[in-house]
Amino acid sequence: MPSSEFVLNALTNHAANPTPASASHLWTLYTAMTASLSLALCESLRLILAPTLATRLRGDFRSGKRLNMRRVVAWVASEYTKDQIWLRRVKPSGREYQVLLAVDDSASMRNGGGGSGSSLAGGGTIHLTYQTVALVVQALGKLEVGEVGVARFGQGWELIRGFGSDATGGAKDWGASPTEGGRVLNAFTFSQPRTDVAAFLEGSLSVLEAARENASSTSGRELWQLEIIISDGICQDHERLRRILRKARGMRVLVMFIVIDALNSAPSTSTPPGSTSGENPSSILTLSQVSYKPSPTTGLMELMMERYLDSFPFEYYIVLRDAEALPRVLADTLREFFERVNEE
Repeated sequence: MPSSEFVLNALTNHAANPTPASASHLWTLYTAMTASLSLALCESLRLILAPTLATRLRGDFRSGKRLNMRRVVAWVASEYTKDQIWLRRVKPSGREYQVLLAVDDSASMRNGGGGSGSSLAGGGTIHLTYQTVALVVQALGKLEVGEVGVARFGQGWELIRGFGSDATGGAKDWGASPTEGGRVLNAFTFSQPRTDVAAFLEGSLSVLEAARENASSTSGRELWQLEIIISDGICQDHERLRRILRKARGMRVLVMFIVIDALNSAPSTSTPPGSTSGENPSSILTLSQVSYKPSPTTGLMELMMERYLDSFPFEYYIVLRDAEALPRVLADTLREFFERVNEE
């Protein structure tokens, strides 16, 4: 497994002279760096994302795809009356989910980790982001989860890899290809001047709706789609975001937010929402914001200060400081969501 320092050097070289070859090499390094973690995430998700696609043959039917040879002798002996001798693909064993991986491509991602804002590899934020992308894409590919798309967003947004027959689509396990993985990494610039999460989220719901309509399975319309947003967590217009997230839930789309919190100098750990241990003043966990709210005593509007994450609009989010913690916390969050869905 390549060391973190070696991969960071490759990231710096790619930033100085980005080419398809250097991007492919970078993807190879990140997939090797996260190989064991992706396997752990794959096995965790195998227990959570239930098979939905009927691919295994079973049953005794009067018509079907293949003869059940164990029933043929009884069929002949019964003078061809026991004619339930066919197998059909009715047992779910494959997975046909649609997952959209969205990466914040704004300039604020360059400035993470205490590095220089003028360098693509200036700090730990982009390094941790690339680890997360490679880890998740590998895990979903090994699990054969279905279709995985990738988008980048900032002031505007772009679908880098689409779903199904989309022109930017392709093999479901495209993460195993250094060329395809490198093409994804090469699309990121981390230079967009602002981050409009709400505009991207609205646009992405249209993409997911079209992908659902084009799904090969007739049961695809009943499946939950998954959208994973990777960003530094700074977003505006929380009320608008809450409205869009309610719409997403109604469309059976789970939106999960991975906050890359590499803005601290403390040892890397993954911190669940609400935890305050070991916080650094530059961490999103200690970031505050001011707003006007009605006073609980007088009812008059007063200027109040609160922790940024206290009003964070995304219900399912992860504050990530270390890629090694991602398989556990991502699986735990998905498990919590699907348990709540089943209860409802």
